Amino acid sequence: MLQSIRDRLTGILAFFVLGILIIPFAFVGVNSYFSSGNENLVARVNDSEITFNDFNESYSNYRRRMQALMGPAFDPLQFDNLVARREHLENMIDQELVQQAALAMGLEIDDARLAQEIRSVPAFQVDGEFNADVYQNRLLSEGMTPAQFEADFRAQSIFAQLPTAILQSSLSTPSEIAYRVALQEQTRTFQAVMFPTNLETIPTEVPEEDVLAYYEANPGQFQSAEQVTVDYLELSAVEVSSGSEPDDEFLRARFEQQKGRFITPEQRRASHILIEVAPDAEDNVKETARQTAADLAVRAQAGEDFAALASEFSDDLGSAEMGGDLGWIEPGLMSELFEEALYALTDDRPISDPVQTGFGWHVIKLEEIQPSSGMSFEEARSVLIQEHQEEEAEREYLDVADRLVDIIYEDPTTLDSAALELGLEVNTEGPFSRAGGAGISSNPAVVEAAFSELVMSQESVSDPVDLGENHMVVIRLNEHFPAALMPLEDVRETIVLELRRQRAEEAARASAEAFVLAVGQEGADIEALAGETGTEVLTIEASGRRAANPDRVVVQEVFKLQMPAEGAMAPVVVDAQDGFAMVLLQDVTDGELDASALIARQQYERQVANAAASAEAIALVEQLRSAANIEIFEDALQ
Repeated sequence: MLQSIRDRLTGILAFFVLGILIIPFAFVGVNSYFSSGNENLVARVNDSEITFNDFNESYSNYRRRMQALMGPAFDPLQFDNLVARREHLENMIDQELVQQAALAMGLEIDDARLAQEIRSVPAFQVDGEFNADVYQNRLLSEGMTPAQFEADFRAQSIFAQLPTAILQSSLSTPSEIAYRVALQEQTRTFQAVMFPTNLETIPTEVPEEDVLAYYEANPGQFQSAEQVTVDYLELSAVEVSSGSEPDDEFLRARFEQQKGRFITPEQRRASHILIEVAPDAEDNVKETARQTAADLAVRAQAGEDFAALASEFSDDLGSAEMGGDLGWIEPGLMSELFEEALYALTDDRPISDPVQTGFGWHVIKLEEIQPSSGMSFEEARSVLIQEHQEEEAEREYLDVADRLVDIIYEDPTTLDSAALELGLEVNTEGPFSRAGGAGISSNPAVVEAAFSELVMSQESVSDPVDLGENHMVVIRLNEHFPAALMPLEDVRETIVLELRRQRAEEAARASAEAFVLAVGQEGADIEALAGETGTEVLTIEASGRRAANPDRVVVQEVFKLQMPAEGAMAPVVVDAQDGFAMVLLQDVTDGELDASALIARQQYERQVANAAASAEAIALVEQLRSAANIEIFEDALQ
């Protein structure tokens, strides 16, 4: 939008804008508009500066990476607030401090090593070999020159040397491993009696005074969400004229120019082993998962049965049962990183090194290739016609969009002028809250624009909101509904259900506590007491931490208990997934690893070493921070 405005600042309009600018120049002086000062800085780290442009580019790249990793789970609003921006700035400061320390230590990367590292990036390879054309095209799509990329890659490589050295130098001693194994593999034997909540035992009628008291004591639970209704104009290339059908001469010429496109995609049948790890997991957890995947890749590449490895180690339960088989895959079905690795495999090199996606680390095996097949001109003719018409529609869309922006710029208080001139319909959406709604309000960018200062406070038409390729809307506030306390009648059923649930919970706890008191009496027989109360004593032998019997919450609570002294076992009440439980801890056995469990021992060694490396890296950054001169310019982050 701003570019469109700049392009049109000519003639009388230009003189008008220039006249406006003269006023602040006269008051504050020309020099203040050209002196840099700290206006473009977000932070200063010792003698290095982090400019707003540096921060904005880094943050944008970070958002794109997270979107690629998280896929459909990506929430733009989660990454578009001051807290998220400040956290990213703190990470940039840490990186700058580590990089300064690395340079001060004389760490460097020579040109030959740099070239080798770049050539080994899978994204720049075709059939496992570096491809200069792919390299150039990739950089071009990211808006970077080779010189810029190589400078950034060199800086990142230098930066990575220090954390890598810390990781590689971290050790795990036998006593640390034994301690970790003892805790992680520990088993506990206990008895449990379950006391679930039972709403059926609680009267459905709740006294009115109790309902009113709960309503008045918890007003925050019954606030209606702030909502808005907006008017909008929607513009899409699909709805504009698609132009006339081109003649055969034009289509044949285009077919010859683009002949390589008209082929059915090559399909590949693949299997994989997934070592699952969350995108937001700690670095030591991610590194442990990567190293586990690397070991499995080495074993598979050395000739071990891939299906057997997948069945035993893959966290993808659906495919693990079939030896990791994913069936036939064609471009666009899997994540970009997974497909790049799969299509880089050959019959001579059918098993990949570890590949990271939003699900974790994959080891991929190429099972079979189904070659692509070509299309004749007649087969491609309808595609060529459709593409030509879409291009015509896109050109017309851009012209209309450009005019729409101009009209809104001339009068940002209304949508009617643009609707009248361009033949568009003013539609209404809402009411909807900040959580979004249906229609266009299901798009987070529309919700963000609707609740922005420009639309809410200034009551102006929004900037264009992109809904996809050649599809946009502009919106204007129609009505605002502030958050308010909902009437009691609207929430009465919710309150009644909550009070009944609380009373059922209190009854379950009381039953559990009464059972514990009874068991504590001298000579009490727990089995007899269970029979009298209509409950059952469950004896859980050698339960591990991840067990689900009698339920996961009870097991977690049991592992928080201290082993009582001999002859002093006492029952306690603990939370359960539904209600409460009486548990009597009887035995605690520290974990041990069988001498043949080599992979499990290696994993524990890595866990201990990686945890130590993580702690050492954090300590290094804290030390660098304490010795550094750091200035942060908060206003620049707004």
